[in-house]
Amino acid sequence: MKKELLNEEKYQLTKKKISTTALLILIIGILLGGILISLGVIKSNKINSKYSESYKDDLMNQLEIEEQNLYTEKEKIEEKIKPVEDEIKKLSRVKFEGFDDAYYERQDKIEELKKSILSESKQLSAINSVLYSGESACHFEAKNDKVTSKYCSLITDLVRSSSDFDKSFDLSNTYVYYGLGGFVIFSSLMISAAVYSIAKRREIMAFSAQQMMPVAQEGLEKMAPSVGKAGAKVIEEIAPTYKKVVEDVAPVYGEMAKEITKGVKKGLEGNKKVKKTVSKK
Repeated sequence: MKKELLNEEKYQLTKKKISTTALLILIIGILLGGILISLGVIKSNKINSKYSESYKDDLMNQLEIEEQNLYTEKEKIEEKIKPVEDEIKKLSRVKFEGFDDAYYERQDKIEELKKSILSESKQLSAINSVLYSGESACHFEAKNDKVTSKYCSLITDLVRSSSDFDKSFDLSNTYVYYGLGGFVIFSSLMISAAVYSIAKRREIMAFSAQQMMPVAQEGLEKMAPSVGKAGAKVIEEIAPTYKKVVEDVAPVYGEMAKEITKGVKKGLEGNKKVKKTVSKK
């Protein structure tokens, strides 16, 4: 059985599918674009909050607490290593009496004692650096030390929160989300409109025809008299010429018709005479 392509029911079904596809493209595009723009808004709000006065005040409070913690930690370390340092001082102040065995024993003991408090000595040095040098000390070992890293992080955040350049730079990273979101929404609108126009092509063509029909009708009504007059004038001009041609040609065709008729009659008479002669014999 031959499959019918020109079927109104199939046309309406296909039209519905195309319209649904266009709607889905539009919805998905708007949702995706909206998500991207929302992410941009969320990131912008977070960045703005990082540079707000309330955030700076919060950092200052945390910094004061952490500074006090460092002083406390410093006291603990100093108290812990003080006996060792006192022992080192005591060994170092023994009167030098030559490079004998006692001297080398003292030196070995001093090196051993220094190694035992090496970790605490580094921490104490880092604490003193950030407490008395501030941000500059945080660009070196102090930012990686487990005791001073938090304090350095708070100082860095506080300095950044006061920088307009850093704020503008951070906000510029969010513009990508706005651009992508707007592009996705615009693209989905264009694609959806193109797909939907396919489903509405019949209505669009009918609408275009309805737009043109009044204009065409009005044009025909206005042009008809002029065309009629022009046609009548043309006929009026060529009628005499046509009449003359007919008058000139008609006698010639008349004579030709007479001669043909005479030839036909003679042929018929000759044929009759032949038949009579044959019948007598």
